[in-house]
Amino acid sequence: MSQTIELKLLKIINTLVLCGSVKTTAKLLNLSPAAISYSLKKLRDITGEHLFIRTRTGMKANATANELSQRYQKYFATDADIIRHENKPNENSLTILSYSPIEMLLSESIANLAHQSNRYRYIFLPYTIDINERLDNLANRNAYLDIGAELPQEKAISKIKLFSSNVSILAGVHNTDIQAEVSCDDLYQAQHAIWSSLGDYYCENMQISGEVKKYIHERNVAVVSGSIINMVELCARSKYIMLLPDIFIPLFTQIFAVKRLELPAELRMKHDCYIHFNNRMTENPIMTRLIDDIIHSVSTTFTCQSP
Repeated sequence: MSQTIELKLLKIINTLVLCGSVKTTAKLLNLSPAAISYSLKKLRDITGEHLFIRTRTGMKANATANELSQRYQKYFATDADIIRHENKPNENSLTILSYSPIEMLLSESIANLAHQSNRYRYIFLPYTIDINERLDNLANRNAYLDIGAELPQEKAISKIKLFSSNVSILAGVHNTDIQAEVSCDDLYQAQHAIWSSLGDYYCENMQISGEVKKYIHERNVAVVSGSIINMVELCARSKYIMLLPDIFIPLFTQIFAVKRLELPAELRMKHDCYIHFNNRMTENPIMTRLIDDIIHSVSTTFTCQSP
């Protein structure tokens, strides 16, 4: 390589190679993500190469970027050590990304564990439906566990099915507009509250799949929110109804003035929930055992609470 590369650009290359994230690199170097992107463009002009490729698991360095990073580390080993330390997750914390009903059951299960539950600080992150963001959080270990809808297969990430649940209707106990035996006509006439964090419902029967798809797309949607608590409270105080996995319903019927109604046979749906984790977590046997115990405890709770 005949051209000279500024030291500050080499530092950016080295940091990005080590942490694999533009956002984290910007934070560590006290720069903006836009400044990192501009520097990468400048490096592309100098080297004639794309030094990094954006993937679902982060920024992947090519051979030239790795070589430049190694050269930088020879002269600035202390900086490399600092970056590795900054990018290393806190082993005393267990960070979990999931939606609020899972948090509620998970917290109860953790509190009831006989051992190791007080070894870690449990940090719950807000759930996102953005698949790439969820994968990035796991790949960069911003979250140890991701609990929610199934993610696409990734080499560095494993998954375990936590539960599979039927889906039912949640309505206010004083809602007289909808009958105990709900018909398809009742559902098309009703106004729906939509919990936007969860919507990946499916059916197991090809004969009814068309009707289910039609209902999901043509139902009367009155309000959409990312807060399930707000949506349940709204249903309790109005004529609105909402869909919810059976497994979560007892959490809300015990607190709010709501009731569970079965979907008509033509619209039976299900929901699956998975635990996803970075494969490197298995290197920590104490944490792995704790998570297995939590999974067992949560699964038992789901079995007991399911209507």
